[in-house]
Amino acid sequence: MKKSSFVLVAFGAFTSAAQAQSSVTLYGLIDAGLTYVNNDAGKTLIAAQSGITQAPRWGLKGSEDLGGGLQTVFQLENGFNIFTGKLGQGGLDFGRQAYVGLADKTWGTVTVGRQYDSIDDYVQPATLNGNWSAYYSHAGDIDNTDNSYRINNSVKYASPAYKGLTFGGMYAFGGVAGEFGENSMFGLGAKYSNGPIYLTAAYEYARNPATQFTDGSWVASSSNPAQFGAFGYVGATPTSSQIIGAGGTYSIGQTKVGLDYTNTKFDDANGTASSVTFNNAELWGQYALTPATTLIAGDTFTFAKTGYTLPGVGTKPKWNQLNLMADYALSKRTDVYLMTAWEKAFGGARASIFNGLLASPSTTTNQAEIRIGIRTKF
Repeated sequence: MKKSSFVLVAFGAFTSAAQAQSSVTLYGLIDAGLTYVNNDAGKTLIAAQSGITQAPRWGLKGSEDLGGGLQTVFQLENGFNIFTGKLGQGGLDFGRQAYVGLADKTWGTVTVGRQYDSIDDYVQPATLNGNWSAYYSHAGDIDNTDNSYRINNSVKYASPAYKGLTFGGMYAFGGVAGEFGENSMFGLGAKYSNGPIYLTAAYEYARNPATQFTDGSWVASSSNPAQFGAFGYVGATPTSSQIIGAGGTYSIGQTKVGLDYTNTKFDDANGTASSVTFNNAELWGQYALTPATTLIAGDTFTFAKTGYTLPGVGTKPKWNQLNLMADYALSKRTDVYLMTAWEKAFGGARASIFNGLLASPSTTTNQAEIRIGIRTKF
């Protein structure tokens, strides 16, 4: 009996130690609200919409200590619509993230699977949409700073922090037999975070983006791209996309200000052999009026240049969007908010806040929205 008791105690101590070296976390987020749009294809709209400050999700993430500073890491994350229960990202079970890899305190982290790109990892934290709302994305998220799409079949490296500096890169295999480069992608990025300062820059290049990023914001080619927002000028079959982004934030007291710029280029745009380029410049800020109340404001100016000419369609469309928001924290996990956005289009374009996520494009050069919502995390 004494020997058996000793074995049980020893086994219990061993399993407890093994469990202490591993962790698995279940987490999630729900965002729901009501949105008013003044011009949805010529009509007013009041709609219940899911996931605007952040998209609803639940997931599992964890790690296992392998010894010597080395860990196994993984994350599985599902997206869904809170009002319908429908899966997000084109109906994928874990469409937001699905990866596994190894992390070392000295050498960094290597992961494989379906992952965020370098623009999301590095530039997104410097943008207004990356901090507060999808509605504040740049011209329908033309630069993917709101992670409209993720990268399949990818290998990613992220360095440890060196005195505030972190860098990394990724490559996605196209998986097309006989065509190594088709549907492939690579990206690079770096950031410096030290006290109140955050500075960042990133670059990525993708082949056949419309067929590679099927959960993105693509729309069909049209003889009148203006009616589809920014992506209408891209079309359904660009041969490549290139994104360059840079930005930074600075915090002082209860105030945080951000400035960012991105340049996005698509080749063979809208069924032509020409390119279209979008430049986004944004200035934004937030102020903590009280410990629970935050006021947010920002302005984004997008100017594009098309290398093709179509009847009745301008070659230099522009969009200017003014964004305002107030957020009140009911607790550490739950907040309520009121937000608005107003967009003005120029150069033959039509206004289209977030290119279809909000509503259909406006029939005029103006579009406005007001939304009230609630968000909770677990």
